[in-house]
Amino acid sequence: MIKNVSKLPLVDQLPDGISVDEKSFKYKNKIFQYSEIRSIRIFSRIQKMTLNLMPMPTQVDSVLTVFDKDNKKIKIKLIYQRFGFKRKNKELQLQNIFLFSRFLEEKTAEQRFKYYTDTSTKVILFKYKANGLLENNFEVLKDGSIRKNGKDFASLDPKQFDIWRSYKKLHFTKKTGWFKNKDIDISIDEDIFLFMISDYFNLDIPFREIED
Repeated sequence: MIKNVSKLPLVDQLPDGISVDEKSFKYKNKIFQYSEIRSIRIFSRIQKMTLNLMPMPTQVDSVLTVFDKDNKKIKIKLIYQRFGFKRKNKELQLQNIFLFSRFLEEKTAEQRFKYYTDTSTKVILFKYKANGLLENNFEVLKDGSIRKNGKDFASLDPKQFDIWRSYKKLHFTKKTGWFKNKDIDISIDEDIFLFMISDYFNLDIPFREIED
């Protein structure tokens, strides 16, 4: 059973520009009520670059996106290079973004879970719209089948597929026959997505490190 957690983070654990109270948080003069949050996405990327074969400072970018029930959103961004005297403060800001994201996930877990269970039918466990420029509408069926934009995509049956996850993605590798490995971007409400499929289908999904 998913329930919300209400412990507020300490001031020094908040990203720059964020303030919180029991019912809302404020960022750049915009106030978001916790009760109005529909979905959360946190995504970070580390890029190693070279110039004329010479290694350059590693660049880090992280974006926390919060969607409300009207599909309006705000983005809390952090982009920096791991170089110079400002690095320590930026690393702390990155950590605080992760901590704040976890706080929001726990604070809004119950309502986000309900958002997906409300899409359930006799056949469909839940519907999920993945992050991306193209339409990526998924339906997770109660028999374990997964459809993408109305067409068969994969299955959560471990007898048919090796099911595993990497950073913000769920992967399917068919155990027999010709089949291109497929994946779903689960960066939006990753915690809820994984809980729902793991709980309903009694899955233990391993994590693997991969390089993009």
